[in-house]
Amino acid sequence: MAWRGNKYSAKKTYSELCGRKFDSKAEARRGEELELLQKAGEIRDLQYQVKFTLHHKPIITIKLDFVYEENGETIFADVKGVETREFRVKRYWLEEQQGIHVLLTK
Repeated sequence: MAWRGNKYSAKKTYSELCGRKFDSKAEARRGEELELLQKAGEIRDLQYQVKFTLHHKPIITIKLDFVYEENGETIFADVKGVETREFRVKRYWLEEQQGIHVLLTK
């Protein structure tokens, strides 16, 4: 069977502005928006692909696309074209366990 690419047709996209590759065009677009907001001083401490451990044995993790500070508040954000059941469960688990609310964008 030949490789068909990403299951959800996402195309890896390189951003010159951010100097990194993103998993989709939508994620790259949001990354560039956040990078510009950081350069303008509206947000700070922008981080990409931040990993959280939900369980240690077996190891279960969730990786969020962006974490940044806005108006003194830490924002946890993820870009999803398709929100899978696995992501919904992990997002709920993260919120229940660590009190982290994830802001979703499409």
